[in-house]
Amino acid sequence: MSIKFQECIKKGKIKIFSRGKDLADKELRMAQEDLDISQSSFGEKNLRYPEYKMQFYKQCNREYTKNYIDKITKIYQKLCQS
Repeated sequence: MSIKFQECIKKGKIKIFSRGKDLADKELRMAQEDLDISQSSFGEKNLRYPEYKMQFYKQCNREYTKNYIDKITKIYQKLCQS
């Protein structure tokens, strides 16, 4: 953990989220289910990619990513200001 991050925690600008581990476990479980479905449909020669995922990945280009990284960076900097 970086020193700035630790300082933000001490100042109370960042809160420890106790449910984070449970939510991460849930996300990993859902990702595994997604992978299992993809593998089984591939085995059945059903290669259609779920439409909602295809729409997201079409939007998630370099510009989209840069915008969100910029927003996250600004929020992080505001949180870590003295």
